[in-house]
Amino acid sequence: MAAPARQMSASSLPAVLPAPGRRRPRATPARRPSPQRHQRHGGRRLVGRTAHVVTHLPESGAVVGISRSRVWIAIIGILLTGLVTINVMTVSYGASSSKIDAQIQSLERRNAILRSTETEMLSMPRVHDAAVAAGMTSPDPEEVRYLHYKPGDIAAAAARLAAEGG
Repeated sequence: MAAPARQMSASSLPAVLPAPGRRRPRATPARRPSPQRHQRHGGRRLVGRTAHVVTHLPESGAVVGISRSRVWIAIIGILLTGLVTINVMTVSYGASSSKIDAQIQSLERRNAILRSTETEMLSMPRVHDAAVAAGMTSPDPEEVRYLHYKPGDIAAAAARLAAEGG
């Protein structure tokens, strides 16, 4: 089975035919840069383009047009207003941070006083004196024993409390 013949259309023909005896240059496929090469020279290309843009910025039509009109005055005024606003905000943040520092120091002093009061309240001699005043006694180490319970003991204790009205 043979392939069907191709028909040539007018749009697929070249607009200008090459001169007889001269060959038309063959289109070579574009080379893709290797990933290493692209990474190696990518920074240089970016810096080169940026330098070109910055160098030719004063000569651009937009900058020339703005500098010859009254828009330039408005732009400078807006930039100066922005700078003043930033400075005022910086000063206000500095003032508020000094107030916060003073509050922090005051709270740290109060915490230290409360810690010393707590330590005094929980000191062993004071707790011992309060227990003796309440009629409690301190057992000897040999008299200390630990109670063990079974799961059924909880239900029995609850029943006893309910019977006593507690």
